[in-house]
Formats: sequence, C-alpha cells, structure tokens
Amino acid sequence: ETFTTRRNINLFSGVFVAAGIVIGSGIFVTPNGVLVAANKSVGVTLIIWVVGGLIAMLSTLCYCELATSIPESGSDYTYLTYAYHPALAFLIPWMYTCVPSADAALVLTFARYATEPFFVGSNSKPPEESVKLVATCLVLLFTAINVFNVKLAIRVQVVLAWSKLAAIAVVVISGLIFCAKDASIARENFLGAFDKKALEGITILTLSRSFYQVMFAYDGWNTLCNVTEEIENPEKTIPKASVLSICVITLAYLIINCAYFLVLSVDEMASSKVVALPFALKAMGGASWIVYLTVCLCTAGSYNGGILTSGRLSYVAARRGHLPQVFGMLHINNYTPGPALVLNTIGCIVLIALGEFNVLIDVFGFITWTFIGLSSLAVIILRKRRPEFDRPFKVPTIIPAFMTLISLLFVILPLISELHFLYIYAIAFFALGLFFYFIFVHKRYRSSCCGQVTVFLQKLFQVAPSDWKKAE
Repeated sequence: ETFTTRRNINLFSGVFVAAGIVIGSGIFVTPNGVLVAANKSVGVTLIIWVVGGLIAMLSTLCYCELATSIPESGSDYTYLTYAYHPALAFLIPWMYTCVPSADAALVLTFARYATEPFFVGSNSKPPEESVKLVATCLVLLFTAINVFNVKLAIRVQVVLAWSKLAAIAVVVISGLIFCAKDASIARENFLGAFDKKALEGITILTLSRSFYQVMFAYDGWNTLCNVTEEIENPEKTIPKASVLSICVITLAYLIINCAYFLVLSVDEMASSKVVALPFALKAMGGASWIVYLTVCLCTAGSYNGGILTSGRLSYVAARRGHLPQVFGMLHINNYTPGPALVLNTIGCIVLIALGEFNVLIDVFGFITWTFIGLSSLAVIILRKRRPEFDRPFKVPTIIPAFMTLISLLFVILPLISELHFLYIYAIAFFALGLFFYFIFVHKRYRSSCCGQVTVFLQKLFQVAPSDWKKAE
C-alpha cells in the first residue's frame, strides 16, 4: 500500500469545503466599502457583486484545467513550479508560512465577535488579552483536529458550512420580515437603485476599487486545488465542486446584500464599517446575537477550511526540498502532515500576539493577485511547454488571457490609488525569500545538526517520508 495522503473529499464535501472557506467575515465588512466605492449606487453595487462572482468563476475554470492536468496538491505553488521556475514558486510557501496574516485576521475576528457580547455597555470592550487568548485557543483546537483526523476535520467543515448558510438564511428572513412591516427604506433603495447623481460620480478608478473590495470577499475560490491528491476522482470532482461552490457563494452574497438594502438606508450602510451590526439592531432587536453567532460560524469555518487546504502548502513544498524535510512527512497512522500544520500554526500565533497587522493584509493582497495572474498565464504556457499533459478539462484560451489582464489590474490598482511604504517592505521580504532559496535550496546548505533535529521531530510527531516521487 502506498504511504501517502488519503482521498477523503468527495463532491458533496468538496462543495462545502470550498464554500465554507470563501464565506468568511468579508460579507459583513466588505459591503460598506463596495457601496462607498460605487458612489452609493444600490444598483451598481449589486451588479458589482454579481460580476465579482463571474470573475471568481472564470478564475476557477483556469484552476480546474491546471488541477486536472497536474494532479498534484499545492495549487499556485505547484503550477508555478511547472510553468516558470521553482524559485518563483518558493515565494508562495515563503509568504504563507512567515506571514499568514489572513489566517490571523480570521481568528481575531472570530475572537472579537465571540467575546464582545460578554462585555455589555457603551464603553465596554473585551480586553485585548482575552481576544488574543480566544483566538489562540481556536487556532490550537482546529489544528489539533486537522492533525489527528482528516475525516473529522472534513465533517466539522461541512457542519460549519451548513450552519453558516442557515444563519445567513435567518438574517435574510429577518430582513424580509422587517420589510413587510416597513417597506419605506426598501422602496427608496430599490426604486432609486440607478440614481443619475450617483451614477455621474462613478469613475473607472472608483469602480476598480469596488471590485478590489468584492474580490476580497470571494478570495479562496481555488482552495480545492491545494488538496488535489486528497479528492476522489479529481478530474471530475474538482470542476464540479468548484463551479457549484462559486454558484452557491455568489447567490448567498447577492441575497444577503439585498437583505441589507431592505433594512438599512444607503447612508446607514455607508457610515457603518460592519454593516451586519446596525442591520441586527434594526431588524432583529433582542435577537441581534444571531449576527455575532453568524460571524463566528463564518470565520471559524473559513479558518478550519484554510488549515485543511492551504495547510498542505508547506507539506508540498517540503517534499520538493523547498522546506526542511520533516515538514514533508506524514503521520504513520493518520496520514496527515502534522509538522507542516504545526509550522503554519506557529506563524499564525506569532501574528496574533503582535495584533496590529491590518496593513500587511492590504500589502500582501496585491501579491496574491500576482500569483493568481501568473497561474492564469500558466494555463497558456503549459499548453505550449507541456502538450503531453492529459487535459480532461480545458477552458477556452480567452479565459486565462482575460484573467491574466484582470489580475494585472488588481496588482496595479493599489500602487496607483495609495502607494504605501510597506510595499517596499513586501519587495524586500520576497528578495529575502530568494536569498534563502539560493542558500538553502539551490546551494543546499545544511547545518551539521539538521539530521539529528529531523530524527527528533520524526519521533516527536510520529511521521515518516511519503512515497511521493518528483515528476520530471
């Protein structure tokens, strides 16, 4: 029997793993920024959410071709290795391992919403230490689940995905009930959806900013490609699960935004950073705790799914020799990459302890779009460079070409609109990554104690090298 990861994800669980990852805190935070960027035009805002789903769908189709032609886990990392150079691909695990800012933001959001109801009062906020402690406990809990039992982690993810969809349904129903009692706000919002004054103030730059906000909420559409080797019949399951999940997500986002406009005026939405809170106070009254619960479910599910999928990145990189060997090993009984998951957890806990890293999310956001663009272009490059690959799923060439241009736009946008000095930090960070690649991967420098440390960690985690072989 081959010693490798097991195929535990089917079509049903694949849909809810992907949807559960994408539907995080973005749908509660992003609507404000989208509406403001659309110059408070309700109609344009809703169109932007739909178009955002279409962009995510087109990108998903590109990843489906890559995943079915290269049946290896690792997503962008694996595809950039084949299409370009291993040094470029190395920068992806380098970034996600050292600066997992998105994961830290998710668990801190969960912790703030989980603790805030216990501190009632206009000036009462949960102590930062309590927030960080709850966030760290969540990280350790979900990491332990994913280390010890993949099937349990998948079940947890499916349950959380169903729960968050049910909670969103409750929020939407409360909006409909409010509208049935008082339809004045809904009438004003939807009858004036395409107000001429609002439309006249919209520019290409403001539209591009709104799309940048929306795509943050859709981020994670390619996560199934991180676990290609753990999906049953991946050449059929990945395209079906990816497309279905994007449909579910787009529909959920459109419906909940419509629910917001049933209850809140345009000015109320534009002035609130977290739209769900004033919505809950108006539409749900004493049951506003449901919104806190919904945010907790969304963030917890998104983080657990991130461990389940993106957590494999360090494992895939290590077995190619881009990280220390022990991180590319599997538990001898559970077939899980325990050391790799623990490595990702350490980086997340460090950022939780630091607390202030919101700017890093924006800075590394444009880097993420760089990798998405390179992966889209890789579809075309690999067709020319590796024509011998079997491609059971193939997209029209216009789609990866279009996604490459869209990604380029999202990379350039933040540089034009607000050039922050930390972008220089990001460039320096990746330059340091290339230096590490040259020393430890290209030159293969090893300390004399590496062997002893590897053996010690193998015994500690009860892991052994998998039977994976590097393809030519």
